[in-house]
Amino acid sequence: MTLYPRFESPDDETGIDVVDPVETRHFLLLTDVSVDPTRSDTDAFTFPVDTACRISAGRLRLPYMIPADVRTPDGDPLLSVDSPTTRELSDDDYLVELHSPIKVYLRVSGRVRIDVTPERVTFEFDEETTVEVGARSYHSAPAATITVPDDPEATIEAVSAFSSALKTTSPERAWPTLRGHPPRIERGDELSIPPGLETPETGVQITVPSEYWAVYTVAPLAYYLGATVVPGDGAAVTATGGLTHHLGDEPAAVADATAALLERVFFLDCVTRTEGLYPDDLHEREVLEAHVDLDFADLYDASPAERLRTYLSVPDDAIEAIASPWHRVTHVQPDAEAVEFLPYLVNDLSIVRPKTEREVSSNQREVPDQLDGALDSFLRRPSGREQTATGDDSAQSADAAQPLRNDGSEDETDATRGVPTLEEYVTLPDVDALEQAWVGDGTPVRGTKLVREAFDHETPEPSDGTVDVAVVCNDDQMREELDSVDEIYGSRDDVPVNVTAQSGVSTAELRDLLVEDHDLFHFVGHIDGCGFQCSDGVLDAATLDETNATVALLNGCRSHDQGIELVKTGANAAIVSLSDLYNSGAVEVGETLARLLHYGFDVGGAMKIVREYTSIGNRYVVVGDPGIIVVHYERLFPAVYRICDKDYRKQTVNVETNTYSIRGYDVGATAKPFGMESDEYFIIPGIYEKKTLGRDEFQDIIGDKSDPFLVEGELVWSDVWFEQF
Repeated sequence: MTLYPRFESPDDETGIDVVDPVETRHFLLLTDVSVDPTRSDTDAFTFPVDTACRISAGRLRLPYMIPADVRTPDGDPLLSVDSPTTRELSDDDYLVELHSPIKVYLRVSGRVRIDVTPERVTFEFDEETTVEVGARSYHSAPAATITVPDDPEATIEAVSAFSSALKTTSPERAWPTLRGHPPRIERGDELSIPPGLETPETGVQITVPSEYWAVYTVAPLAYYLGATVVPGDGAAVTATGGLTHHLGDEPAAVADATAALLERVFFLDCVTRTEGLYPDDLHEREVLEAHVDLDFADLYDASPAERLRTYLSVPDDAIEAIASPWHRVTHVQPDAEAVEFLPYLVNDLSIVRPKTEREVSSNQREVPDQLDGALDSFLRRPSGREQTATGDDSAQSADAAQPLRNDGSEDETDATRGVPTLEEYVTLPDVDALEQAWVGDGTPVRGTKLVREAFDHETPEPSDGTVDVAVVCNDDQMREELDSVDEIYGSRDDVPVNVTAQSGVSTAELRDLLVEDHDLFHFVGHIDGCGFQCSDGVLDAATLDETNATVALLNGCRSHDQGIELVKTGANAAIVSLSDLYNSGAVEVGETLARLLHYGFDVGGAMKIVREYTSIGNRYVVVGDPGIIVVHYERLFPAVYRICDKDYRKQTVNVETNTYSIRGYDVGATAKPFGMESDEYFIIPGIYEKKTLGRDEFQDIIGDKSDPFLVEGELVWSDVWFEQF
């Protein structure tokens, strides 16, 4: 089966269905007449496409509103349509770029009428016209492998080759699609860098001590700047023309300075690139121009070294005005084992911070508090089948006692089985980022534990474009969650979702389910550290040879170790628990995760929200790859709407939109508030300005979707909120 997008006929409408089998994305191009797509030449498109076809139609319609850029055949921008409007294009040749879940380009000749409403985008021609359609998957993966010995100086040379993956060294590198995936790293006996992985000529160099903590810290910055990394005394960035920017001496100081410089260059690139391929009206540019007087046209054309010098002269308060919290900070145990994670951290453009000390004596005593009593609860829980949650759990429930989600058969000596010991937990410092991750021994008490095997099988096997979900409930007392998530997963009408729900499965049946291809495997039942309890015994994930679930949600007590085993044998990510769970809290977490994953959040983003806004979300972490997505949202990227104020008399609401980056719409993409009248784009991830809307107007924008709202510090769903307004 091909890995490229393909063109199919939709079941109930005329047109073509563009299917990306790797990313399980669909995009419909509806036509006024039945069409038969024929293969065409991909070289006809200025921008790269994986596959192309030719159709004939008098009208094309997109099933929902997305931004589109109209260009000359050579790619020069003519106009953008991204809000309700009608535009008439004269008789000419055009290239239309659609910012859809799959990158789609249209080549068409003649007069074109473009009609944009909040519900759809229509392209109408004077007569039946030939339209060439090109499609490109957003998926990216390493294209080469570097072998490095266990030596920091060899790692320095390898990191210098990362920027060979950049598609440009201009400010356009802030676009995620123009930042290629760095080459993979494998540990070996000697350094081997394949031919063709040369660092671009930027005139920028980074000097670091020959220590793992130093090279790991600067790796994302070196990649983004296209800098050569060399060993030396101290840490500094230098550039042609005499520029020297010191990064500090101690690990913490170097990490702070490196993160600040990466954010500075990145956000200023986002503003400067508005002089290039996408001359959009960017909100952050307007804000920056109120603080500084820069010639962005000259900056765009400047050399990388000259541009860096100017960027360093911009006052800190101007940077603070346009910057938003970084999407992810990854804390790394600076040893040789961590080197194989580095290309994936750099591709994610994560900030990397070395954790040089475990600080066992102080930090480990904080673990029970950070888990909000979760570890204390299971370490001291009563035994027997009538166990109940105590302490903080009872305070979070209307009842004085909640049944635990385990079978009660263990004695106290078994109570810590399946999760790390107290000494194996890692506490991460508070940082200004949406998510945190950890590379090294042990498990963080929040965020994600990156597992190397998750990236070895980074690309899910091609499918037919249908999202396959398996839900298993092995305890009838927990059917509430089974019934609820079964309904949630089957509620999308824009993406085909196949939901298989089963209960009371045997060990053999569960083993088969875990081997089958599923985008999501959701388990509800008893795990209790030793394995999945089934109708005829216990299945230990350590006995599996393979797992073909992309994401596993293990909503049972102490599922940490079982999730690790699933990732090691094939899963990309698992959401796991660190303690015993009381059932009502676990149901809340399971339903919330189902909604968020189904809405389009990646695993890490969904877990971040669950941790903050559910009663026992702090008892769960992600293991594996936090950037994995189960299903893509039709509005391209997920968002949370914060209801800042509402006026019952005027029937108005003040809304702030918080956007999240995902793969395909990574950090550096831009968007407008969906459906809201705005002339400005905003950088993703970020916060859109507050907007006052009528209640009915806001409901029309949201439609019949179940979107996440934050109301007075509580997570609610749009369909419920509108009923209560």
